[in-house]
Amino acid sequence: MDVIATHSNADFDGLASMVAARKLYPDAKLIIPAGAQEALRNFLALHDLGITKLKDVDLAQVTRLILVDTQEPDRIGALKSCVENPTVEVVVFDHHVDQDSPCAGRSKQSVVESVGATTTILVEVLRQRQIAVTPFEATVIALGLYEETGSFAFSSTTHRDLEAGAFLLAAGADLNMIADTLRRPLDPDAVALLNDFLEHSDVHYLEGHKVLVATSTIDRCHGEAAGVVHMLADMQGVDAVVVAVMMEDRVQVIGRSRRPEIDVGWIAREFGGGGHAVAAAATVKTQTLAEVKERIVQLLTTHYRPTLLAQDVMTRPVKAVDADTTISEAGQQMTNYGVNVFPVLDEKDRFAGIVSRELIQKALFHRLGKNPVSTIMQADVYTAQPDTPFHDIELTMIERNQRFVPVMSDATVIGVITRTDLLRTLHDDVLKTARKRTIHPGEPESEVGGSHRNVKGLLRSRLPRDVVSLLEEAGRLADRSDVALFVVGGCVRDLLLNIQNLDLDLVVEGDGIAYARKLGEVLHARVKVHERFGTAVLLLPDGFTLDVATARTEYYEYPTALPTVEQSSIKKDLYRRDFTINALAVRLNEKGFGDVLDFYGGQRDLNDKVVRVLHGLSFVEDPTRVFRAVRFERRFGFHLGRDTAALIAGAVKMSLFHRLSGHRVLEELKLLLGGREPKHAVQRLADLDLLKFIHPKLQWTDRLKALLDAIEQAVDWYQLLYLDRKMEPWLVYTMGLLEVLPERAVAELLKRFPFSEPEAAKLKMARAGCHTVIRRLGGKRVLK
Repeated sequence: MDVIATHSNADFDGLASMVAARKLYPDAKLIIPAGAQEALRNFLALHDLGITKLKDVDLAQVTRLILVDTQEPDRIGALKSCVENPTVEVVVFDHHVDQDSPCAGRSKQSVVESVGATTTILVEVLRQRQIAVTPFEATVIALGLYEETGSFAFSSTTHRDLEAGAFLLAAGADLNMIADTLRRPLDPDAVALLNDFLEHSDVHYLEGHKVLVATSTIDRCHGEAAGVVHMLADMQGVDAVVVAVMMEDRVQVIGRSRRPEIDVGWIAREFGGGGHAVAAAATVKTQTLAEVKERIVQLLTTHYRPTLLAQDVMTRPVKAVDADTTISEAGQQMTNYGVNVFPVLDEKDRFAGIVSRELIQKALFHRLGKNPVSTIMQADVYTAQPDTPFHDIELTMIERNQRFVPVMSDATVIGVITRTDLLRTLHDDVLKTARKRTIHPGEPESEVGGSHRNVKGLLRSRLPRDVVSLLEEAGRLADRSDVALFVVGGCVRDLLLNIQNLDLDLVVEGDGIAYARKLGEVLHARVKVHERFGTAVLLLPDGFTLDVATARTEYYEYPTALPTVEQSSIKKDLYRRDFTINALAVRLNEKGFGDVLDFYGGQRDLNDKVVRVLHGLSFVEDPTRVFRAVRFERRFGFHLGRDTAALIAGAVKMSLFHRLSGHRVLEELKLLLGGREPKHAVQRLADLDLLKFIHPKLQWTDRLKALLDAIEQAVDWYQLLYLDRKMEPWLVYTMGLLEVLPERAVAELLKRFPFSEPEAAKLKMARAGCHTVIRRLGGKRVLK
């Protein structure tokens, strides 16, 4: 007698594989040996598939046992005796590869291969033997295929699964029936189980992956626990989930993984269960729930190294104050640097405690500004070591309500972890969707697995090979110099927009000038140093230039002033940039080469095509950023964010632009008028009420529009006809702006803006020559 069976707590892949196997062994009896999931039981209540009860079978008469979706004797109930009987032929069809299975080699008909579903293997055998299936059979078989592969969305899905699905659809599989069967709303017990998992879960960061371990004592949801685990993984956005559920006298362990690198099958086998890399289960009868959870965590953390440590998350270098700094001085420094907590150092630069803005404000209210911060600092605070696991820091910050954790090496503060660092690390996967974007038609999304985006592939595909080699060499030198190195700003922005930009700006967390000199030696480059700003320019033998800067923070003594710059972290360095789309960095150190640092939503704004400032005082501190915003709008076809447009309107009302030097405004105008669509840029300045800051008499009129239209056509024709002649379009457009102004206004404008002598001479000559022609042709008077 032939018997076809699947594993205990049978699912749709098991049932579908049994139905398919019966096409190969028509006289076999179908047996579900040890229970089924609730959804499967409900399906069988509506559809009679000829399932035979195990109690109605005389096992002594079994001569051949066909196992589908399992090869583990402990998961087939009483049928295990058939496996132990050497006279019984055991045929296995399974997609869980297990070379140590006692069923291995029991029949030449067995097929065990790593695909998305066992159903796929049996469909392939049916196709090879040209065995037809009815539409209903195709639907039942497809149910297993769709469930096991997550409708072909699970990472374990292969092209063979898709081909099997195509065969079943061609055979008449009913997709509506499949959707209705698999679309199962959670019942109250399942909702309770899900909530219990959420309340009793921990996240572990293992080898760049996020793994959730959860437990529950709710045992009313036997058949649906696996489905709830799937939903838990989706809700939490993790790479893998391992749960333990207390069920009467046993603990059920269920694992689901989206990344084959996190092999939940291995964990299940350690508990005597089975499965494959992305889905597995086990039943434990001799341990408590707490013991099982502890064992799961132990297995995970010993097999997969916890790579997320304090040193991976912390911000550095650290801004600190001395213990004898007055409270008033400390408050002013907090404002200058934009921080809310300072570590306090004693006379030997050892960590003594922390002081927060809240404490300082209260002390100032009580007129204690002249007292040293040591009189109000918190000395009993939690500190971490560089190798402290992030998970420990997370729990302590929450339990102690501590917003700021110093990271110590001996008694020295080498970094800090803030609430922002904590939240960003915990929820980086939530931002993952916003980071995804299709760079160019036909290209795949440039999102890489894991919680962080890595653009190593983009660097190598979009930059010249010698430039990539240069960046890799720079990263290796940074590792040898024990500093963090990043490429930042416009190069990163344009890399993500698929625009060529070889204007490379490197930023060093540490002494940028010392690093630049070392890099100059390695690359045989000349190094020009600017000590005041902590920057250097490298000129390579082939003429390529490279800018290197120390990671800096800056503050402004008054609106429109030039910034005061001090050494800081990459996070603070990016914060001082003009717009979020320019506040992006890519790590160049060998570990993490290509990782994107995006603290302020720059990738989201690139995706949404928005120009957005980083904070509300951006235009107050530097009004020239307004002209840059308009330039980026035109250059990339973006638009101003609503908050950014409102801040520009506020800056216009404050008349901050009159305080700017003519030199700074002129430099921005040259870039604006020399860029893309200068005519529209001038109109945009008019829309924002900014033309008056070039000159009060300058207004957007029909005459100016017509003149700029004509200039645009003339410039385009000139550049087309005279490819070998260099011209400066910005100068021609400036001539157009001067043309609509009276003589006195032109004189005032030429006086305010420091044009070079040749530039001023060309502007005057163009205006005079134009008026001479106008007088001769039209006899019109010139405005005074």
